[in-house]
Amino acid sequence: MKEYDIVEVIVEKEKYAKQGVHKGMQGTILDPRNIDGCWLVFFEDDPFGTAIKEVDLKLIYDSPTNKEIRVEVEILNDNYANEGIRIGAVGIIRDVIGVDSKWETDFDGKKIWLKREEFKIVGDYAK
Repeated sequence: MKEYDIVEVIVEKEKYAKQGVHKGMQGTILDPRNIDGCWLVFFEDDPFGTAIKEVDLKLIYDSPTNKEIRVEVEILNDNYANEGIRIGAVGIIRDVIGVDSKWETDFDGKKIWLKREEFKIVGDYAK
């Protein structure tokens, strides 16, 4: 695992629950350091991050080191359609952290916020 990877918590532990983190939650590693077997993971509505043991995490998305993350729209949303974005449109993620469970994505200069379930990762880094 490394910085900008997307991970999921695979256990329910009291020490995580006290910080509002529960099994099944997904977040982004936003620190390049693994300290004492833990990664600093940021979750929705978590401005400070939570140290999570690597063994308690499952890798959801292995972030590229020097390439753009391309995504394809899978679910139609009227707000996106009003911007000219349709199912099958391919864009580039600009904000890998996600705000309110949405990700800032650029479609040829049109920036929209997509929910994670509304797109799939495509190209070299699709899993």
